[in-house]
Amino acid sequence: MLPRQGVVVVRVDELAGWDPDALEQVGAELGRCADALDVVAGDVLRRASFGSTWRGAAYDGAFAGLSSHSVDLDAQSDSFRRVARCARFVAPRLRALRTELDELRARAAERGFAVQDDDLLKVPLDSVLARADALDREAWVHLSGEPDSAAAAFADGGRMYAAFPRSGPSPLPVLPDAGADPGEVARWWSGLDDTTRTALAAERPERIGALDGIPAATRDLANRALLDSERHRLEAAAAHLQDRLDAMFLGGTALGRSGVTGLFTDADADLEQTRKKLEALDAIEATLAHSDRHLLALDLSGREAMAAVAVGDVDTAAHVAVFVPGAGSTVQGNLEGYDTQVAALRETARLHLGGPESETSVAAVTWMNYQAPHWGWGLAFTERSPVSDLAAQIAAPRLTDFLDGIAASRPDDPRVTAVGHSYGALVTGMALKDTGAADAAVFLGAPGIGTDDIGELRIPPGSAYLAEADRDFVADAGTFGGDPSFLDGLTHLPTGPGTTATGVPLAGITGHSSYLDPGTSSSHHIAGVVTGTAERSTS
Repeated sequence: MLPRQGVVVVRVDELAGWDPDALEQVGAELGRCADALDVVAGDVLRRASFGSTWRGAAYDGAFAGLSSHSVDLDAQSDSFRRVARCARFVAPRLRALRTELDELRARAAERGFAVQDDDLLKVPLDSVLARADALDREAWVHLSGEPDSAAAAFADGGRMYAAFPRSGPSPLPVLPDAGADPGEVARWWSGLDDTTRTALAAERPERIGALDGIPAATRDLANRALLDSERHRLEAAAAHLQDRLDAMFLGGTALGRSGVTGLFTDADADLEQTRKKLEALDAIEATLAHSDRHLLALDLSGREAMAAVAVGDVDTAAHVAVFVPGAGSTVQGNLEGYDTQVAALRETARLHLGGPESETSVAAVTWMNYQAPHWGWGLAFTERSPVSDLAAQIAAPRLTDFLDGIAASRPDDPRVTAVGHSYGALVTGMALKDTGAADAAVFLGAPGIGTDDIGELRIPPGSAYLAEADRDFVADAGTFGGDPSFLDGLTHLPTGPGTTATGVPLAGITGHSSYLDPGTSSSHHIAGVVTGTAERSTS
């Protein structure tokens, strides 16, 4: 390996010799081996009961021994499957890097150079090699913890080394802790050189994409890099859970949960949750397929998938809106619809500004990076209930850090507007008590905003707005501290029919769910707040 600007990277000849096709083949072979082991483990476990025809001390010993063998087979299967997932993760990325390298070598050959001797191609070549080294070391970290038998199976006659020449421990700097102050993160990031930043984003995308205080463009690249690996992980988990359910005829039933027998499992609930997360990835990828979208957060660690998607450039826009949806919202069920509404809000805001610079002067974020509470069964759990503020208490610090991160990651001072709908208004109000990064707030159909004193919100006086439509019974309920429409210090935005300043008709809305609908009075005036050009109306 050759050190370059403090970062170890692979050599051109090493990358050229790595074989993604062989890697893919080994991954497939290991997957088949894991499937076969699952079948054997299930057969052993089923036969361990001996059809309920044998009981006694000898049976207990036999059952314990066979059960232990089944557990060992499951462990070996899991080991093979983890290595197979690593191979599936690496192979397409390695193939893409090989393609980039081949293109660079062809360009250098046209000028009569070897690619490593062509000064015109040094920057793109260094980028390819740094990403290859990051991929190499990530695979090394995964495989170094595998049992020897799994590593030996993966090697398959030396092919493992052909794909992954080991580069040893990473020399990259230690990352800030999760939840570190966004200002500290921004200062740490600004002290790194470009090569180190590129390598960190490639090697630690799950950490870089989650750190508030890092520029939006870098977070987008890091989070997008996780999509394929997360999909492979979830698909493998779903297949494994389905296999277990198929092997256990009463898996997940009420009998199993009551502890009637050790052969029952709650894997069906886990399988449903895993499938929902796969649907969430579908929704994220469909949203990102639209132009000018950026994935600013991706977190699949909770009960529901969490994400944040921006339209427009959060790193450069003079006006940034952050929309926080409410109870019942899920990434898989609502992200695409919210993104459409937020994109329309951004377009309306650009029309408010006018002029040639308006094209890039507004960005808007759909922030679903919290566990929104849910109706139905959610009422049975305090942290999931939309009539409890516990979910908002957990979510508010996450939103605070996100808003602080926007401010910390930029050298200038954009106008940031927080827009919270329904339960999201409660989250927004709580967050704004702990951050001064927002310049304005708009609460839509709010059953509460986390305070009965607008002065507790750390935004300039006169910058808090409320929109409440006729027959919005959620807002009227005032579940969290009373109906905020009666609070002093809030500017009320129109929700009935009206016209723009130039006479364009605007539709009125009723109920709880239409505040951001394009062409409505409410969306028009919310866009005015985002740009600081609100046409105010006090009701």
